[in-house]
Amino acid sequence: MNGSNKEQALHLPIISDILSRPVARGKILVLLYDPSTQWLSLILTIASELLRRDYVVGVTTTSTPPTQVRQQLTTALPNLMEHETAKRLMLIDWYTWMTGKKSTEPRSVDTLGLAQFNIQDSRYQRDDSPLYDFLATDNYSTFLKYNDERSFMQWLDKTIARMRELKGVRLYGFMKRFHTDAFYANLESMADGVIELDIQERGKKLENVIRVRGMKGMPHSTEWRTLKITPSGFLKLTPRRR
Repeated sequence: MNGSNKEQALHLPIISDILSRPVARGKILVLLYDPSTQWLSLILTIASELLRRDYVVGVTTTSTPPTQVRQQLTTALPNLMEHETAKRLMLIDWYTWMTGKKSTEPRSVDTLGLAQFNIQDSRYQRDDSPLYDFLATDNYSTFLKYNDERSFMQWLDKTIARMRELKGVRLYGFMKRFHTDAFYANLESMADGVIELDIQERGKKLENVIRVRGMKGMPHSTEWRTLKITPSGFLKLTPRRR
């Protein structure tokens, strides 16, 4: 199986397991997560499995150094360099500029200020976006440190409209309790599906839990499911509690 075939939906690890069905291509999913959860591990768990099946995957980093993404993916995919060379994995670096350094990644930006960012990023959207079977952005909330909510939402509206015309599934991460209620309401109205990742206390332990908060046009359970992190830093969905 690979990203060049014509199947109309993708099996996304954990998310499709909860839904009991694949996710249709062209769907925009929003991930709302508590900052203390294993949000990056969720993204990389999905990415690593799709890469193993030879799909084309993009990971955009705003809160995570690209080297950290590579290090974790390599634990699951020792041949990671082959995926990058074949352009099945593309890392988009929106992180390094915040450190005051120049990125060495082929795909990077020099600012998240939307006026300049939009000029730099438009080339990647034009050239690379049609290629992705799956693209995830770790933390779009970072943009709101450099832009106001209104201008960011206007930009995101246009971006989502363009992405829906393409073949890939998008997963956009946002921190919970960081934005206004109106911002979250607008996000949920735009997204095709909303995934929620949180921490719950069970007994004397804290557990990472996940649920599908909403999935338009698709019946689904909204119950919380528990995630287990493996020694290599990836996530597994645990069986339902009886």
